[in-house]
Order: sequence, then structure tokens, then C-alpha cells
Amino acid sequence: PVVAEPVAAAAAAEPAAPLGDNETPKVSNFKARDRSKWANAGYSKHAGSAESEVYHLLLNSPLVEEGKVSTSALLPLVEMTRERPAMLDGTHAGDIGFDPMGYASTDELLYFYLESEVKHGRLAMLGALGWIGAELANPGMRAPNVLNGHIFEPINFLGTLALFGAWSYLEHQVYPAQYIEHTPNNGKHNYLHYMDGPYVAGNYEFDPLNLYSALGDDAAGRRAMRELEVQHGRYAMLGLTSWVLAEQLTGAPVADLFAVFFKPFWRWGLPVVGENAVLGTLEFGALVAAGLTRAHMAENE
Repeated sequence: PVVAEPVAAAAAAEPAAPLGDNETPKVSNFKARDRSKWANAGYSKHAGSAESEVYHLLLNSPLVEEGKVSTSALLPLVEMTRERPAMLDGTHAGDIGFDPMGYASTDELLYFYLESEVKHGRLAMLGALGWIGAELANPGMRAPNVLNGHIFEPINFLGTLALFGAWSYLEHQVYPAQYIEHTPNNGKHNYLHYMDGPYVAGNYEFDPLNLYSALGDDAAGRRAMRELEVQHGRYAMLGLTSWVLAEQLTGAPVADLFAVFFKPFWRWGLPVVGENAVLGTLEFGALVAAGLTRAHMAENE
């Protein structure tokens, strides 16, 4: 059935009046429909839950297992993640109740951090792809980064400046309109999100391959795809950070350190034997340790 689109978009933002001492700036005009009209897609599934998922994950990890030397030092930090903030009720993609510093204290701040995480996750995923591509295209050379100094070489520096300049221009032209005027009449996907229910970050109305509906052309399918994007973005951000540190400590390109993921099998570092025997042994040990850790966590679930 054809559903009529909402006819009234949010009013344009008026010039901001001076703020009082205890006031916060208005950054979004988004107003969701009443929750009773939201689609059934698992929103608010953790409403009323006192403890976060990340707390239980850390509590059951080998690092804080009862009897370990590190328990007394780590437990206070783990306890900081125990309480699930009321605003993080499982509605938004990637929500595991983790905000120990209380950054998302209002709806507007929550929307801001949702947008920021999606943006940085996308940049990290593109960066990870470019990093490995550059190292595979230039065997033995490390990708430019802040610690190895290559990013400040003229060509690399100008390329980085141009990229971030273009991205900043895009943000100033498109992002504020999408964020501040995040209304049901402002594009196809904003309308779908409005009908689904909650605020959705990162919508640039760009989906030429129609992948957004790959897991289902409904609220649950769209939420599942957003969940995948957020998770992969987080992995990419952590991955890039670890790559920078790994290359700085070893002096070797990531594409060589973890050749098993990026090169033909005959160039892998195999345990004990082969041209990369030392790295291969370390990789094999890391994989075995990861498997044992996962098995241990599964036993405690």
C-alpha cells in the first residue's frame, strides 16, 4: 500500500539567541514520531536493563578472571562500564550500553556522537583499504602515517590536504543540511527512517547499488545493515591504530606482518619453515591464543 509522505518538514532553524550559563546549543531539529508508531525492529530492547553488555563481556574475559594477578588493578575500570546509561536502550545501531564518561547526556549530543562515529568509521574503512592497497602495490614499503613521517612528504601531504579539504567542503555543504534539517521530507531515506522510528546517522542519500535493503527492505533489515556498518567501522578504527603501532615497533609493512590475510599462500609466514618463518610462528601463536580465548569465553556464557 502507498503511504502518504508527511507534509510538514521541521521549521528552518532561526538565528540562535545568546545562551544562558546553563544552556546548551541547539544542534538538531529532529523530532521522532511517537514511539507507539515506530516499526517493530527491536528498538528499546534494553530499556530497563541496569547493566551493559560490555560489562559482562569484560567481566568474563581472561584478563579479569578470578585469581588472576591483574584482577585487582583492572576490576575498578571494568566496574566503570557496569551501569547502562538510560539513553542507550538498544535503539540505535551498535549500542552496547558503553558510555562510562557520560558524553551522550542529551538527545542532541547523542545524535552528534552517532554522526561522528559513523563518519570516522567510514573514513577508517576507506583508509584500511587504501593502506593495504598501497603496501601491496609497493612491496617492502610502509604506508604513510604520522609516526613514520612519510605522510609529511610533499606528494603525500598535498594529497592528504586535498582529501580532507574536499571532505570538509562536503560536510559544510551537505552534512549540516542533513543533520539540522533531518526531516521526513528531506530525501527518500530520511522519510523511511522517519517511518521506522528513531534518528539514523550518516544518511547522504547515497545507495546506488541498493545495498541498504540487502538484509530486508523493512525497518529490521535497515537496522541490521546499520549495525554491520557500525561494527565494521569500529573494527577499522581499531585496526588502523594497531597497524600504525605495529609498523612503528617492527619497522615492517602490515602487508608483510600479516601476509596470511593479504598475500598468496606461498608467501605466507608459515610456522617454523619458509621465508617468513619467525613472523609465521608469531602469527600461528596469536591465532591459537585467540581460539583458546574464544573457547574459554564460550564456556562461561
